[in-house]
Amino acid sequence: MPANTPQSPGTRSTAPGGKSAKKRTRARTKASGVPGPGSTPRVPESERQRFSPEVRRAKILEVAKQVLLPNPQATLGEVAEAAGVTRQLVSLYFPGGGTGPLYAAMFDEYIAALPGILGEDLAAIGSEPEGIREATTRIVRGVLEWVERVGQPWVFSDVGNHPGSYLGERWQRLDEITAEMLMTALGKPKHPARVRTAIIAELRSTVAIARRMLEGEVTDDEAELIMTERFVALYTVVIPALEAA
Repeated sequence: MPANTPQSPGTRSTAPGGKSAKKRTRARTKASGVPGPGSTPRVPESERQRFSPEVRRAKILEVAKQVLLPNPQATLGEVAEAAGVTRQLVSLYFPGGGTGPLYAAMFDEYIAALPGILGEDLAAIGSEPEGIREATTRIVRGVLEWVERVGQPWVFSDVGNHPGSYLGERWQRLDEITAEMLMTALGKPKHPARVRTAIIAELRSTVAIARRMLEGEVTDDEAELIMTERFVALYTVVIPALEAA
């Protein structure tokens, strides 16, 4: 059996996969900037854009509007791809899974302006009973202008269309807040549960009318007429009858 060839002192193996070969591979990788086998590609520092969490969230939401509003069947992956981020990052900012949380965030953004539209004119309804129709007309016009700015029928549609958005719960909270504002404007009722229920039922009808207007089933003028007459009847006929019964 032939004897092994002695290795000279200080000589290192240069066989493929040997220690020196690995070092040379790492050196070449570092020098060229090309990721080696099994490594994660890195975006050069000069090409990265750093945003605060608030700005990043807002940018993702803006892209989500561009993707989801024209195509409600779009997926979370499509939103992430359009935003240039991962699905995991979108879910980090909008937790809950799927596109539902994105719809919820859009809904909250649209709804945020509504209480301010109602404020001053609601107070006028209570303080000036003889001007109920005039104040109601101003409120209805303000609400319909807001509906047109929103411009999205899904906001006023079946909440089951967007699982995980919890739009039903959001509308319920908004109805409760609005009902309390109306009850405060009209004065403390003797039968608050009755009055609150009647108001919330009318608010639900208002949402349906808004959706039909955006879908073109009724005109703006028709929607204004329907809403105004219904609320005037609520203030002048329905609520007094509930209080008297």
